[in-house]
Amino acid sequence: MTRRPIGDFAADTDVSGGDGRYQATLSDSWELWGPAGGYVSTIALRAAGEHSRFDRPATYSATYLAVPEFGQIDIAVSTLRSAKRAEAIRVSVTQRGQAMIDATVWTIDSSMQGLEIDMAPMPDVSGPEGLKAWIDLAPDKEIAYAKFWSNIEERMIDQWFGPWRERPAGPPVRESWCRFRPRATFDDPYLDAGRSLMLIDTMGWPAAMMARKGPPPFVAPTIELAARFHRRAAHSGWLFCRADAPIAADGLMASTAMIWDSDGRLVASGGQQMLFRPVPA
Repeated sequence: MTRRPIGDFAADTDVSGGDGRYQATLSDSWELWGPAGGYVSTIALRAAGEHSRFDRPATYSATYLAVPEFGQIDIAVSTLRSAKRAEAIRVSVTQRGQAMIDATVWTIDSSMQGLEIDMAPMPDVSGPEGLKAWIDLAPDKEIAYAKFWSNIEERMIDQWFGPWRERPAGPPVRESWCRFRPRATFDDPYLDAGRSLMLIDTMGWPAAMMARKGPPPFVAPTIELAARFHRRAAHSGWLFCRADAPIAADGLMASTAMIWDSDGRLVASGGQQMLFRPVPA
């Protein structure tokens, strides 16, 4: 049975305010271990877009300092470096005076030109049309964080629709087509980039879980996130994401991710460092 989308990516990441001071309200439609990190980072990215002189994000790098609660957050935005065709912006997200995220965003003039090199081909995989979304077919009792995953239609290349604990373990790689629900594309370049930012932050943990069976005794919140936005993808409702989580050691786990549009062009890339914590009793 198809599940009704619960969140709205555009509305739930909207910011209000001005002059370097913004507010937003965190919706529990994007709950994982608290508000999803990529969701909060998309709000920070949109605040940078509201502040910037330029209409295209180039990079996003953030340190996660604490996990906010659902409700209002405050966002302070300031310019670190302003050049003729680029700008570096600092974004500080707080809640009730406590620091949550400290981020730096580079924005650029969308008319900039330079060398043209594209040697990042998409993996040779089938398109989304011949695949099925696991969230629509998996038994309710098998779905963790159903509200969050109802907002992102994920069609995995390695299809599995049985009980997750019975799935055979494989490499720590997740390859899937993803489409946001109920709306898949956005004209706002910061919101468009936010789709990739969300996937880069989210898919590292699912990639790691492909290598094991059964529920893990840990969670692994992101402590550092970095993303590079190579081109816009406002035309492409489907995004193909490959996330790799090749290393987990000494209480830390790292992942990388690459995002392509439906034409096979690389849209964004990045990665994260995660910190293990025992699953709360």
